[in-house]
Amino acid sequence: MNAVNNRGMITLLLTIGAAEAVIYGITRGIQNGTFQQLPQTISNTLNNQNVQQLTKPLQNMMDNQDNQ
Repeated sequence: MNAVNNRGMITLLLTIGAAEAVIYGITRGIQNGTFQQLPQTISNTLNNQNVQQLTKPLQNMMDNQDNQ
């Protein structure tokens, strides 16, 4: 795969992850009636250490592609 395809795949994975975070937040809001907390729930999910551990190597790969 070339760099463009790799970047497209990484973007796709990050987009899917963000969509899952939104779905998770909406589901929680429906279950406990706290839609007011939805932005914070999404932010907490995206800032979760496990999520950051996943995205950090992906960001490094993208940075390395830009430097080549």
